[in-house]
Amino acid sequence: MKKLTFILGLTLLGICAFAQPKVQEKSGRKPDWINGVAKDFIIVSGTGATINAAQDNALMMIKERIVTSVADNVKATGTVQTEETNMNKKVFTFFEKYNSEVTSQSGKVPYLQGISLSRANEYYWEKLTDKKAGKTYYEYHIKYPFPEFELKKLVMDFNINDKKLTEELNRLEEEVETVTSVEQIESNLDQLKALQEAFLDARLDRVNTVSARYRNLYKAIELTENGSSRGLLKFALMLNSRQITTVKNPVVTSECARINGTKNGENGWEISYNYDNCYEDPENNINVAFRFGNNNISRKFYFDITENKTAIFVSEAVRFVKVTDEADNILTSDCIVTVVSRYDSPIEIQKVTLEIKGAAPVIIENIGQTFSGKGNHDLKLRINEPMPRQATTAIGKTNPVLSGFIQYKNQATGESMTYRVYSLKYSTSW
Repeated sequence: MKKLTFILGLTLLGICAFAQPKVQEKSGRKPDWINGVAKDFIIVSGTGATINAAQDNALMMIKERIVTSVADNVKATGTVQTEETNMNKKVFTFFEKYNSEVTSQSGKVPYLQGISLSRANEYYWEKLTDKKAGKTYYEYHIKYPFPEFELKKLVMDFNINDKKLTEELNRLEEEVETVTSVEQIESNLDQLKALQEAFLDARLDRVNTVSARYRNLYKAIELTENGSSRGLLKFALMLNSRQITTVKNPVVTSECARINGTKNGENGWEISYNYDNCYEDPENNINVAFRFGNNNISRKFYFDITENKTAIFVSEAVRFVKVTDEADNILTSDCIVTVVSRYDSPIEIQKVTLEIKGAAPVIIENIGQTFSGKGNHDLKLRINEPMPRQATTAIGKTNPVLSGFIQYKNQATGESMTYRVYSLKYSTSW
């Protein structure tokens, strides 16, 4: 019985010895701190198919230990997945997938990026062969200094950095309502994108909400005309009733006008153009387009080439109405002339001369009546000079006509102009 027990013990010992990975290479004498615990030190070991992979895994574990130590502020997450595949019950292939991500309440922790082997107190590695598993791998052991004051410093740094990020988010949220330029919107969106990578807690939802508000600002931008004149378009970018700026140049087009230049000034944009090839068409326009973010902002600015033009004509019969008379003469009378304005520009009637055959010309000066807008305008004149009754009456005449002049001024430009009246019908009340 004792012999059998001895034989079984030797057999189990041989199996265990066979099952243990065999050391093929090592960096030196195996130190006694491996798999131990030491005050003010972090002791870890990492494995990998190559020595570099094992070293990287060990350094990652140091980061995880440090992150875990900053318990209330930082967390480390790691997952190890192991799969075994049985092929014909003879061949076992061992796959190890390791994925470790160091994270925190504020995402990537910059001060953990300085961890390297050069700061280690000691290290030791072995190259091992596991015949049963059919693989060779490395184990890398590191004894890394991490005194308590370093932990306190990391906690303090984390809190300072975390507070700074929160303050930055608060600032960006406040500036949604006060941005002054398209470039500020773009810059703030870039900063929010960086915060998206930094935050992993509830603040991430705030970042996404604020980002959406900034993107909506692009859609709210309007192009507003600002004191344009013929040949010069002036406009400004308006956002929620306040003017904003941009250094981006617009795309400016027109079907008939030739664009001479585009200027970005303190009070907005100015676009000069030549309209010589444009007809008198109410659809004449300058199209201005910007692209902000993923949004196209555009507007057609209509212009009237007749803006300061004036022209009049008279097509209806002139009417004379007696006010006072005597046997042979009309002493005073009213004359109504329907003046037709071709354009909207205001005009001032200055002088009217009426010529009827057989009578002295009627000259009325310093009239000063003004009209504005296209269409018919009645000009009522008081004639205070006598007119011969028989020569001027229209009653009983086959074709009573008169001639003369209407002198007027373009109030927009100050230009004086004359309209020639020729063989125009008239009527009289006598």
